[in-house]
Amino acid sequence: MKKAISYIRASTTEINQPNSLAVQRAVVNSFAERYAYDIDVEFFEYASGRDDERDQFNQALAYAEDHDCFIICWKVDRFTRSLSSFSRTKDILPRLRIAELGDVVPSPLVMSVLVAAGQNEADNAAVRIKTTMALLKETQGRTWGNPRIHETAIPASIEVRKANATAFNERIQRMVTDLKAAGYSLKQCVDRLNDMGIMTRRNRHWTYHLLYRVVNY
Repeated sequence: MKKAISYIRASTTEINQPNSLAVQRAVVNSFAERYAYDIDVEFFEYASGRDDERDQFNQALAYAEDHDCFIICWKVDRFTRSLSSFSRTKDILPRLRIAELGDVVPSPLVMSVLVAAGQNEADNAAVRIKTTMALLKETQGRTWGNPRIHETAIPASIEVRKANATAFNERIQRMVTDLKAAGYSLKQCVDRLNDMGIMTRRNRHWTYHLLYRVVNY
């Protein structure tokens, strides 16, 4: 049995995400059992993946180094959504196992692409929340709807959707550029994105034609 610790994280609170840690724990424990890892300690917390100063995260890194053991995490975005945090952890990649990627040393290229995707997704979420709050503030105090909805809310919503679509396409384009730099063809990029669980904006699996349209957007 290989000595290991686990790290699991949810973004908000137990009330808002009551099952998140339990699901991650089940996946990680199943991974450990399948590949003969003995989990010695579990580190868990409710914190943003963009926070480089997460207490349990940094304790897990220190523990793994001090005790010469592996760190098992469910998905890359549970480990970190911060490129600055990832740059600090490159040296521990040989100790890291991401359950969704299998029992292998994570590729720095794949990790950097997925971390960038997670950070971009978090940025987009922040834009959506900010826009929604602005719209609610504008309509607060009115009765059953906004009489200027065609002048304000609908155009704003369209602009948000357009911005989100553009940001998503740019994120996928950067991923494809990185994968091509590593020697992948566009067809292989389709397979790789699907293998990594990265879906289209409509939550579908990628096809060659869909990816071609996004790359040439």
